Amino acid sequence: MTMQVSFSFIAIFCVAAAHAFTAQLPQQHNPIARIPTARFTTTNNEDEQQSSSPDKEKVVIIGAGWGGLSAAHALATSRQSSNLDITLVDASPRVGGLVRDGFETINNTTSAKAEAGQHGFWDNYHNIFSLLEDLPTIDNLDDVLTGYAEQGQYSPKGLEAVWPVYRDSKPQLPTGLAQALYTKFTNLPPLDRASAFPLVLAFSEFDDSKEAWEKYDSISFRALCVKLGVSKRCYQEAFEPMILTGLFAPGAECSAAAALGMAYFFVLKSQNSFDVRWCKGNIGELIFDPWVKFLEEEGVTFQTSTRVQGFEMEGANTISSILCSKMEDGVTESVALDADNVVFAVGGAALNGMVRNSPQLSKHAEFRKFANLRGTGVLATR
Repeated sequence: MTMQVSFSFIAIFCVAAAHAFTAQLPQQHNPIARIPTARFTTTNNEDEQQSSSPDKEKVVIIGAGWGGLSAAHALATSRQSSNLDITLVDASPRVGGLVRDGFETINNTTSAKAEAGQHGFWDNYHNIFSLLEDLPTIDNLDDVLTGYAEQGQYSPKGLEAVWPVYRDSKPQLPTGLAQALYTKFTNLPPLDRASAFPLVLAFSEFDDSKEAWEKYDSISFRALCVKLGVSKRCYQEAFEPMILTGLFAPGAECSAAAALGMAYFFVLKSQNSFDVRWCKGNIGELIFDPWVKFLEEEGVTFQTSTRVQGFEMEGANTISSILCSKMEDGVTESVALDADNVVFAVGGAALNGMVRNSPQLSKHAEFRKFANLRGTGVLATR
């Protein structure tokens, strides 16, 4: 069995429905080419073309990663699809978001490509597993995903622990106890491991309820470990790497509730929670390319190399068009996409930038919350 190294625990997809916005956009200095999202289809007579029904609702989805493709797929395969004109907009030249493109290694020392973004599929990713099983472009999940594989946890000193395939570990034990006994620590002495027992009890007690969050949210994870007597070496070699890879910040900067909540989702919900499968190749080639082709056949239009710059409003509460800059053959053109409905399928950093640069979005409290988010940009590679 090949052991994969896990550097990232979760991919976050932000899909928010557009609300109502007010304000008039500033005058544009460059002429804008207006592109109605209604498509043109060829009839049996090759010389005759007709536009799609003017009664169709124009839906523009901003972002073409997992979230945007999933939203487009749900709409294009719904009962209402015949009444929808769906356009997907993405700033990248190819569809797929961060995980779409592979990057050559330094000096091309190997033919393997480094992949950015999510490429591990943990057992609790029920929504993605369900989506992949429903995609008509995938006959069998085993065609695109490996079996469940061991994972390695590293500290600056090297390999610290090997997480086994818990579903294969016998006998099946209560959650928490199974993870403690079946995880293979390579360097940590038994006494240091034993110091973590009170913390394991806290992990087991945490049930993701409101009461559990209130109990642990006022203390940092690092402070909780000190309070419960976890040894310094155990914390530094076992728990700090876990928090850094799961929450992308040191334990001293994360509330204990956030750390326990992350562990609950990935480790303690059931014995199998931390089991993971990996894509057998490049996600863009194995999953996204056939998926995009299917969506195009369903009538979805893709506008790539198209970056959202602003919004035009109609009345007080409606976005009427999305103003974009489109790069083509080295030339940047200003375009406007008409819209009846807008879906934001972008990550937190992208939405943060849109809100900060958009008077229309920033006038609304629900969007200003995104502008105030403090986060860490993470690039996971395989």
